[in-house]
Amino acid sequence: MKTCFAERTCIHSTPYLPQTILDEILDTCKSGDYQASQTGNGTSRSSTSSWLYVDSWIAGILHNIMINTNTDYFNYDLVHFSDNIQVTKYEKNQEYEWHVDQAPKEPNERTRKLSISLLVNDDFEGGEFEIYNPVNQKQITIPMQAGSYCVFPSWVVHRVKPVTSGTRYSLVAWMDGPQFK
Repeated sequence: MKTCFAERTCIHSTPYLPQTILDEILDTCKSGDYQASQTGNGTSRSSTSSWLYVDSWIAGILHNIMINTNTDYFNYDLVHFSDNIQVTKYEKNQEYEWHVDQAPKEPNERTRKLSISLLVNDDFEGGEFEIYNPVNQKQITIPMQAGSYCVFPSWVVHRVKPVTSGTRYSLVAWMDGPQFK
């Protein structure tokens, strides 16, 4: 595992999931009922999405990664794993522009604190996952291949660049907790 531009800002890992598990996850992703992806803040997004229920065996994998990463690196006060897991499909020329996963909340509401993006396949071109470093105002490409993941605070600005060929599948989930103090 490596940390990016500042300690505890982005943790990513190379694949450790067996190929048979990745194949099962990809088959599940391909069978989704995809709809145009929605954003709550007007950010341009041209991908399509489907959803996996939180009681899916795949959710157990993501939850475990997030809990362990939080314990080892972030130490946030987390109380809730995503209600659903977003399966995002990017086809040629599709992207998700710069955005954050954290939305303003009312006082005493839970807020998204950690996000995870797990790349399911790598038989596509383009579609790089990037985060923005506000300190030096540079974009950082997170090296990913099938089975790689990146866990990062939900307030970190990030994007998926346009896919130039093939189809990119990723899983995205969040954990929330009391608002930061």
